[in-house]
Amino acid sequence: MNKATQPFHNRIALVFDFDETLAPDTFTALLERCDIDPENFHKTRVKPLLEMGWDKKLARFHCLIEDSQQNDAFKITRDTFKEVGQNLELYPDAEKMFGRVRDWAREILPDIEVEFYLLTAGMLEIPRATTIAEEFRVLWGGELHFDDKNELAFVKRTVSYPDKIRYILKLCKGMDIDDPKITDDVYRFVPEEQWHLPLSQLIYVGDGDSDMPAFAYLKDHEGLAIGVYQGQSAEDWEGYEDMHDDRRVQNLAESDYREGSELMQSLKLAVESVAKQIALRRLSQNE
Repeated sequence: MNKATQPFHNRIALVFDFDETLAPDTFTALLERCDIDPENFHKTRVKPLLEMGWDKKLARFHCLIEDSQQNDAFKITRDTFKEVGQNLELYPDAEKMFGRVRDWAREILPDIEVEFYLLTAGMLEIPRATTIAEEFRVLWGGELHFDDKNELAFVKRTVSYPDKIRYILKLCKGMDIDDPKITDDVYRFVPEEQWHLPLSQLIYVGDGDSDMPAFAYLKDHEGLAIGVYQGQSAEDWEGYEDMHDDRRVQNLAESDYREGSELMQSLKLAVESVAKQIALRRLSQNE
């Protein structure tokens, strides 16, 4: 490596949130599969716990576990989550996006490595059963515990909004990437040439509040972030009114992965931009 140039890493990483980024809200889909009215569930079961200081994710699953344990006619099992994932309707053409992204990058650098990661503050049991799960090198998120009858028993692991930054560092620094848990020492110094890839070669796609810490971090460290919304306009985006300058994204587009959509145009420009940066850095390797 030329000492005057930046370290060379021949890969791009795309990190996606899941709920309301690639597919509709999975907890709502789960409740509907269990014949539970989502609005009533949140109003009468979850809200009182939130008012007592409960964490939202823990409150929701505490109530769900209670429902399962008290209902002899219908138990919520590992297979229930799998069934929801297998039948979940993804956003338009989401399953075709992965191949298109690889093609765009390889038009610029035929041997470039393109990696996809899932990073969700939700639970992984549903995304893991979808048709696109195999596209991701790793799926990071919360997980549930099931008893010896495969019935929902407890929450095994949660991912907080700030935890997403730690997963991003885990990835970029190449620290036990394939381990589902956060590496405790992600903030320790690692020489840049030993990183899996720099933050400037990471593209993050998310839909709202849970992604705000990641948006802010990437803005400060030359990464790229694209916001996704559902609705008629960007004003429908969760958290739009409270959007701080430090959390701005490169673009905000409707959750439509069909060819030619604004979201796909945004992804294409982001991927091509990073690939061209890598091609530029490669020139120094020949000196």
